[in-house]
Amino acid sequence: MRLHPFSLVLLSILYNLTWIEASQTYILSYRSQIKNAVVISESFYLSASMKEIHAQSMQSLKIDATNENDLNIIVQKNKDLILEFLMKYGTHTRSFEKVYNNQSSSLISITIPPTYLTVDFKNDYAIITRLKQDN
Repeated sequence: MRLHPFSLVLLSILYNLTWIEASQTYILSYRSQIKNAVVISESFYLSASMKEIHAQSMQSLKIDATNENDLNIIVQKNKDLILEFLMKYGTHTRSFEKVYNNQSSSLISITIPPTYLTVDFKNDYAIITRLKQDN
């Protein structure tokens, strides 16, 4: 089968459009410790997935990304919004409290386990989609 030059150009355009619209898979994790209502430590990590996974798309969050194309900057600017979104779907909480001489002290740990996400850039938005791994 012989392809015409026009067909090659069309295939090239379609391939590039697919590449532009493709999403990247990331892993996000979060942990914080709060002692007596004061945050004493916090870690927030977003890294590209090292392998391809088989997962279903679940809920999505649309974030304004006007004039920004660096994902790390977008994530840092919208960290609270992203954490609020993800905390709805699986957060581990541990609480240690004690009362001594009518004074209480507490230590609370909040953890979002490593969560797979995809990020798509469309128009002026970054669309973050939570993934559920297939078993």
